[in-house]
Amino acid sequence: MLVARIFPKDSGPYERCRTALSKIGELLDKFAVIRLFVIWSLTVTGTTLASGLDDRFLYWDWSTWTSGLLRLMISSLLFIIVLHPKSLWIAGSKRLNESGFAVHCALALLFIMIGGIGYVNDWDRFLLNTLPYIVGFAAGLLVFQFTLVLDDIKGEWNVEHWDNKFMFLGLSCLLFGLAVIFGIYFDDPILSTVSMVNLPFSLVAMVFTNHVRHLQRARFYPLFIFSLFLCVRAPWFLIPLAVLFFTFRIINYFRYGIVHPSFGVDFDEASHYV
Repeated sequence: MLVARIFPKDSGPYERCRTALSKIGELLDKFAVIRLFVIWSLTVTGTTLASGLDDRFLYWDWSTWTSGLLRLMISSLLFIIVLHPKSLWIAGSKRLNESGFAVHCALALLFIMIGGIGYVNDWDRFLLNTLPYIVGFAAGLLVFQFTLVLDDIKGEWNVEHWDNKFMFLGLSCLLFGLAVIFGIYFDDPILSTVSMVNLPFSLVAMVFTNHVRHLQRARFYPLFIFSLFLCVRAPWFLIPLAVLFFTFRIINYFRYGIVHPSFGVDFDEASHYV
């Protein structure tokens, strides 16, 4: 990472920036801003789905960028002001029960609908085509039933517990498989392709030994892949994604001396990407 070369750890400029950016990082943690990756992706899903229903071959369309950014702002405010303070969206921070799982799927539908407002011509058709996305969302949500805890001293992630590993990850594989079938049936290339690519991450985490790296891949890469596929139809989404991604990388570097989020799945591996 370029910032790491400009501000080496333990240098004077690094220490001066660390105090200010640590405070910003604490504020971002307070409002769980990192979860906007999911919130934003769900919102843009509604926009690309509605546009795709009108034009199956829609590609690289910049025309929705102004209204799209407005929808991201609305979704962000809804999450930060309402959902997070009321603990209605806690995926990734602890294991969900049945009602919590249902609430998250309902909220995912809400964000998709926010993204579709103004673009949907036939709401019945839109909602019918949205349901397979909820199936795919549920498949990814099951992976987040295994919470990760950061060891600040060692700079390593650990899995809190692996209870019911085969049940959760096996069901995740099944739902990704269903999403593939639904995507083919509804002629939705984004849904079918993303689900097909993401299924092996849950499968590997289920079959192989309990290692945090398998779970990190199953949590990070499916969301990253899904977001990039959305950008095929809504390329403007790359800009807010990049801003959020690099903001957290820079702040976490000054807070903990690590590069996170990263395409490396642990900090020893991530060091190759600095």
